[in-house]
Amino acid sequence: MDETTWSRQEFGEAKLGDQRRTHRLVAMGARAAAEPAGNITAVFSHDAEREAAFRFVENEVVNGQAITAAAGRAAATRAQGEAFVFVPVDGSSLNVPDRDGRKRLGRVGTRKSNAQGLQVMTAIAISPNETPLGILGQQYWTRSRQGPRKKDSRHRRRVEDKETVHWLNVMQQAKEAMSARSPATRVWFQMDRGADAWPVLSTVANGEHWLTVRAAWDRRLVTSDESQRYLWETLQQATLHGTYRLEVAASGDGKRTARTAIMAVRAAEVTLDLICKPSERHLPTTLWAVWVCENGSCPEGEPAIEWMLLTNYPIHSLADAQLVIRGYVQRWRIEQFHRTWKSGACHVEDTQLEDRDHIITWATLLASVAMRIVRLTYLSRHRPDEPATVELTRHEVDAAILVSESKQFRRGDILTISQAVALIARCGGYVGKSSGGPPGAIVLARGLAKIQTVAKVLEKL
Repeated sequence: MDETTWSRQEFGEAKLGDQRRTHRLVAMGARAAAEPAGNITAVFSHDAEREAAFRFVENEVVNGQAITAAAGRAAATRAQGEAFVFVPVDGSSLNVPDRDGRKRLGRVGTRKSNAQGLQVMTAIAISPNETPLGILGQQYWTRSRQGPRKKDSRHRRRVEDKETVHWLNVMQQAKEAMSARSPATRVWFQMDRGADAWPVLSTVANGEHWLTVRAAWDRRLVTSDESQRYLWETLQQATLHGTYRLEVAASGDGKRTARTAIMAVRAAEVTLDLICKPSERHLPTTLWAVWVCENGSCPEGEPAIEWMLLTNYPIHSLADAQLVIRGYVQRWRIEQFHRTWKSGACHVEDTQLEDRDHIITWATLLASVAMRIVRLTYLSRHRPDEPATVELTRHEVDAAILVSESKQFRRGDILTISQAVALIARCGGYVGKSSGGPPGAIVLARGLAKIQTVAKVLEKL
């Protein structure tokens, strides 16, 4: 689909109080998708549309939550017919200079860095066949510039006063979006160790949705004989469900060697002794624990690969455990989204907007654009034989053929998504796999920007 069709699907139902604002949002989304950039002046080249874009993001009636809600409903619509979707959730920060404090931003990074910006939590949807579907939820907040409170006061604060609440809020946004558009599709949240907190783990009590969290704490378990048992020791003694091979790539810092790792899988049903702070009330919560540990293939001097996953998905076989593991592996997709959004293509941190709320509105729009690029990148790599028209118009395909000066194809040829993306990437400066692998978000964003003018000309012929 072309950028306008995509933007209409993504933002066309945004509730902004006036249909004219929604039309403006759709037009801005289409333009940003065609030529993504963090600076509004780099996206909108004409004075009139640039002025309209600034008026839109600076309008006090417009807010990022309404845009996120529209994007969430669009992602949920794409999930219709699926039994479940994987939903990675994770936080990040946007580093935006605010030297005099006029932008109303907060501290990001370490206290020594003295950097300013926004914190953000995002939930994205991934289909069971691992295709990115879109953004299901997103929330922004600022931290105090004075730094965190003393650690000894952390447990005395209410959940509403901790950053844990943002995990819960984004999870709720995702559930509401799916309930509105795809009520038969189950949400399966995938979270890293930062979400190993009692308010998050206790949300599984009603069993409405699934949750997988990588354990950060060796929690005490509730036992029938009241003996003191803990998570890791219990799983080390659990039944071995089986083993599988994992291809491990070498890390760029040299700390991890490329190898075929032999991974042992153990699983057991456990009851965690969760403690509600600050009341000290105990909340026994029954989950399944899946312990994945490298067995005998780790080079000397390197730490073995190991995950302890907590989930409410029932584990009765190796296949069940492997599905839990495969779901957790999808969590890296949100890191791919962060790179595309922040540095890979959209450069959201380059914004020159002067107020916190205006920055959030613009960043929210660019988040959807980044997910579209992530989706396009995935399709070209993992579903290469799909027709190019699953994501591109006929005019865009022809423009890619012309701009790339392809000798292999002519206008009107039927291309696969892989072939079309390769041409677009070539327009963006990609010189082939010898340059470092398949085309990524940066060259795709550049290529999409270059073919748009030609595509518009072809459309009018």
